[in-house]
Amino acid sequence: MAYDMTDFRVDVLEASNNIPVVIDFWAEWCGPCRVLGPVLEKLASQAQGKWKLVKINTEEHPQIAAQFQIRSIPAVKMVHKGAIIAEFVGALPEAQIKTWLDQHVPGNQEQAMLEEHVDQLIAEGNRAAAREMMAEMYASNPQSKEMAAKLALLALPDRLEDARALMSVFKDEAKFEIERETILYYEHVRSMSDNSAFEGNPQAITFYLNGCKAMRDGNHELAFEQFIESMMRDRSIDHDGARRGCIAIFTMLGDTHETTKAWRRRFSMALY
Repeated sequence: MAYDMTDFRVDVLEASNNIPVVIDFWAEWCGPCRVLGPVLEKLASQAQGKWKLVKINTEEHPQIAAQFQIRSIPAVKMVHKGAIIAEFVGALPEAQIKTWLDQHVPGNQEQAMLEEHVDQLIAEGNRAAAREMMAEMYASNPQSKEMAAKLALLALPDRLEDARALMSVFKDEAKFEIERETILYYEHVRSMSDNSAFEGNPQAITFYLNGCKAMRDGNHELAFEQFIESMMRDRSIDHDGARRGCIAIFTMLGDTHETTKAWRRRFSMALY
């Protein structure tokens, strides 16, 4: 069902906890908006409750448009669980909008439960089982770049070649920059030797190289310890490599992993 927004918190934020909310930013004076609007409304009526359309007039709600950094209209954002998960600008043809929806609208309840199971396995440190399950899900939905990105991270650290192959699926999209940078950093660390030459504070270099070795060995606790010691002495080593190393491990392990939670605060303190 499509309707104009009356309460942003209820219509968008709270609603997005249950189903994706597709926001159509438009205005009366915008010609392309008048073309796009009916297409979105038609698709919303056919969605069978899988997603919800909310139309926001940028003239009436400029503060919300600013919050979403709307610079031109029509602009469409998909919000799920309070976060933007996809977007496009301009009056796309109906076929392209259908493809966009197919790629980004989260699947049915069964798929959501599978994704939750994968996340639980990751949090428990059972990456092999999580990778196997995610590979099966991705095989049934090969158009999903989000699944490709998650599977690429699950391929780390042991299956770097698989991660690199998956990276080609999303290499040009800014929204997957952190996944891409994580894979590239793991490649960088694997190519390093324990006597790699860097300029800067000698102690910081030693700590950094020890951290890289621990990272290659899968000893994340030691890697964090060594990287943070290096950061506190000289951030310039390997172009802020110690900070990049910590972020790469955090990204690979995931936010819910106990090691991530144990070291996040200490890492944040070392940044300042």
